[in-house]
Amino acid sequence: MDKKVILWMVPVLTTVHNFEEVLFMPFVIDRRNSSIPAFLGGLLPPVTYAQFVLAVSVATAVPYLVASFSNTGRQGGAGVTLLVSIQAMMLVNVFAHLSFAVMMGGYAPGVVTAVAVELPFSISMLRRAVRERWVSGRAMVLLIAIGLPLNVIALPALTILSGEIVRLLTRVG
Repeated sequence: MDKKVILWMVPVLTTVHNFEEVLFMPFVIDRRNSSIPAFLGGLLPPVTYAQFVLAVSVATAVPYLVASFSNTGRQGGAGVTLLVSIQAMMLVNVFAHLSFAVMMGGYAPGVVTAVAVELPFSISMLRRAVRERWVSGRAMVLLIAIGLPLNVIALPALTILSGEIVRLLTRVG
């Protein structure tokens, strides 16, 4: 498959995954909020559905913006590296979903597409990225390692910021 097609699959498959999250979160949001262990409460505070949808919408838009403004055919370009980085983060996100499913004692929104779609695509795409030198092997190790703090810090921060925006908008409106 063409490199450009594979790189454009990053935002498309992120959308598929995030759609599952948005679709099923209303059914489990109360259980999600009550299942967070106390020691993680500051990092993963309770969320509202509106807050969650805003955060997921931003997280869905970013890969499209990167792909749209990137020369995906260029070897070693910043856009290619950013898309590979996003997919490395999605690989780490698979394990976050599995952890949430265990914490919640069952299904967690996004776990099905994380395991069935993101995991195999991530492995295939990231291996190809190294094999075809879109990024070096060392860079890939670093990108996957960076995926952990992005999942643990950046995604909750985006969710918290989305909560502030939703609260601000509901006060204004």
